[in-house]
Amino acid sequence: MEERMPIGFMFKQINNIYEKDFNQLLKTLGITASQCAVLDYLFHSSKEEVTQRDIEKALCLRNPTVTGLLQRLDEKGFILSVPSNKDRRCKNIYLTEKAYDIQRRMEADRKKIDKKLTLGMNKKEIAALEKMLDKVLYNIAEP
Repeated sequence: MEERMPIGFMFKQINNIYEKDFNQLLKTLGITASQCAVLDYLFHSSKEEVTQRDIEKALCLRNPTVTGLLQRLDEKGFILSVPSNKDRRCKNIYLTEKAYDIQRRMEADRKKIDKKLTLGMNKKEIAALEKMLDKVLYNIAEP
């Protein structure tokens, strides 16, 4: 009887392949999958002012990681960091026109990868998978 791979290892393998494939697609846009996640959060945030801390919480990333991502996105011209009027220690993060120019292509690339992940699944199976993944994410997320 063949022993099953631990679930955590399966998630890790899926993530590794996902990032490799997604990075390959995004290469022509000049961004990485991690940078795409930040831009995606900014595109879809309902907050009027988004700070680095908001991004850290939403993406479950640490401060140094987000600092590096924001620096690279700023250097590439996709975001602007502007000191907050409310608290000078904080910077609000804004998307530039250049970011909006690649939004549609970036989202199309992500949908292409999502389609690959769910190949051979019907709508009911995809919905069940999403529900289970929500539970897994809830279970593992820090309180």
